[in-house]
Amino acid sequence: MTTPDWAGEVRALTEGRGADRVVDVAGLLHESVRAIALGGTIACVGFTGRTAPPLDPQALFASGATLRSVAVGSRAQFTAMNAFIETHGLRPVIDRVFPFEQAVDAYRHYADASPFGKVVIHHF
Repeated sequence: MTTPDWAGEVRALTEGRGADRVVDVAGLLHESVRAIALGGTIACVGFTGRTAPPLDPQALFASGATLRSVAVGSRAQFTAMNAFIETHGLRPVIDRVFPFEQAVDAYRHYADASPFGKVVIHHF
């Protein structure tokens, strides 16, 4: 890890505000709570297997954050899903593609236009 105090760095980069969204893949939820902005969302995707300090319910409550668990399945399930997609030629429905420079417009379109399909931000 290049920035051990990443939650402190998030606070510094956002002038103390914190991040609106945190995707926690390590299971160190106490750090995600330190990094989250008031009323933000923490998506808990997984754990690294190491023992994490207990989450302080008072800190979570004070943050006003929403904590969501995200189940991603096993590697075997991922492999089976990809084989099914390939076999049946499944492709996503794309509503609109925006260049990276118009990312803000893409988010607005997604929020305001009720798109039919995916809204893509192209970064190449």
